[in-house]
Amino acid sequence: MAEFAPRRALLPPGAPRRLVPRWVGPAAAVCVVAALAVSFGGAYWDGYQLRREVSELMRERDTLRRRNAELRERIRLLHTPEYIERLAREQLGLVKPGEIAVILVQPTPTPSPSPSRAGNESRPRWRRWLPR
Repeated sequence: MAEFAPRRALLPPGAPRRLVPRWVGPAAAVCVVAALAVSFGGAYWDGYQLRREVSELMRERDTLRRRNAELRERIRLLHTPEYIERLAREQLGLVKPGEIAVILVQPTPTPSPSPSRAGNESRPRWRRWLPR
């Protein structure tokens, strides 16, 4: 049976022995890269969330500015006599002296007769679900 020599015996005579294993350098590099990714990744994520919130707030600001402009136009219209008269006629039903108010009333539709249940009972159960 062959015996395996220890690793030290494979080194050439007079060669210095490594104090640090070969895998330590790449492992340290991976750790440094991971630490940088965690620190800068968190900062990037915070920046991303802030940018998203800023764009959302800008959209909300634009919506509020449009609404504000609409309300200012409505206020301006409320100070004109023509608009006030129109609102009084439409919403309150007011008329000027000598005018006759006409109110159009639509007739209520008559309910359609519902099919009798007796007709459905005479059909086989599986046919009740089919349209006639």
